[in-house]
Amino acid sequence: MKQTKQEFITMMSRIGKQWGLGEPIGRIWGLLLFEGSPLSQREIARECNYSLSLVSPSLAFLEKMGLISVVGRRGKERLYRATSSFLEAFEKILNNFVQLNIEPVIELLSKAKEAGSEHTKKKLENIINEYKKAVILSNFFLWLIKTKKALTVKQLVKVLKMHDVYARTKKAHFSMPAV
Repeated sequence: MKQTKQEFITMMSRIGKQWGLGEPIGRIWGLLLFEGSPLSQREIARECNYSLSLVSPSLAFLEKMGLISVVGRRGKERLYRATSSFLEAFEKILNNFVQLNIEPVIELLSKAKEAGSEHTKKKLENIINEYKKAVILSNFFLWLIKTKKALTVKQLVKVLKMHDVYARTKKAHFSMPAV
């Protein structure tokens, strides 16, 4: 089980990096997800092989995001526990990505389009439409997560099979569909 735990924590550190949170934040959150029981900052530092000065701001960031919380004390030390599931975190991060990255691009290009030549306006309109599609699809995916996350995996697969989505998503892992 120790090897599985270490591999999981390493994978979560990679996910943290890919999500733009950083490897330490992913590793610390992964540890807290895997453990399930509360850990002190010192225990987290020891398990992750990090200094306390690296763990402290990482915990503050995770707490600010709502992914962990302080659940008590052991002596003078605060105890931390993961309070968001992976799916809930994915939902928060996707929502933040849309709000902080995609929507500002649409706003910027929309303002630039107003002052551009006809040729520039057409080019910018195409780019804006791609970003708008990304927002619409992201919002659909966020809605899907919100409405379906209470389902079991078996129930979710059943719902998706009703709309032939499950079969298409499985195929998408192996080959891109022709457009």
